[in-house]
Amino acid sequence: MNETLPNPRWQERVASVAPETVESKAEEFFAKGGFHCAESMLLAFSEALGVPVDLRYVRGFGGGLGQSRCLCGAVNGASVFLGLVLAEERGGHQARGGGRDAGNHSEVDRAIQKLEALFKERYRANCCRWLTRKIEWGTPSHLEHCVSLTGETAKMLLQVLQEEMKADRAPTAQSVPQGP
Repeated sequence: MNETLPNPRWQERVASVAPETVESKAEEFFAKGGFHCAESMLLAFSEALGVPVDLRYVRGFGGGLGQSRCLCGAVNGASVFLGLVLAEERGGHQARGGGRDAGNHSEVDRAIQKLEALFKERYRANCCRWLTRKIEWGTPSHLEHCVSLTGETAKMLLQVLQEEMKADRAPTAQSVPQGP
């Protein structure tokens, strides 16, 4: 198991990364690198932000979870990356949510919910079967469609990360000095 923790400098880098950078990297890894959607997402963000990743964690996510055409692998890969960087950096492991306490969602949960909302706003669903319903599976048009979708999802992930970092840096009521 890879015990390497995320590079904390990723937070400094995230604001300066252009959406087109992660989009093109994710698309390149998928189209030309021999990686599937989830792997391409992790690799693009690893390269852009200097965060080490282990692809074994997402190896079975391509094709909508083990080729079952369920949850989109790009969304899965993005969610794994959010968990990797936000839980370690912000102590998200303490708040558990996930059916344990509906009102106690972790920072990771909230970030994934933002990503999911952006994705569904754009594509209406997150299921590979639905997303590829008009395309013959395994054809060049299928690959082209999913490469583009993976690039778009990379831009969404970057947007969520940038918003999370802005929220972390925003002054809170407790940190703002009060007048006399």
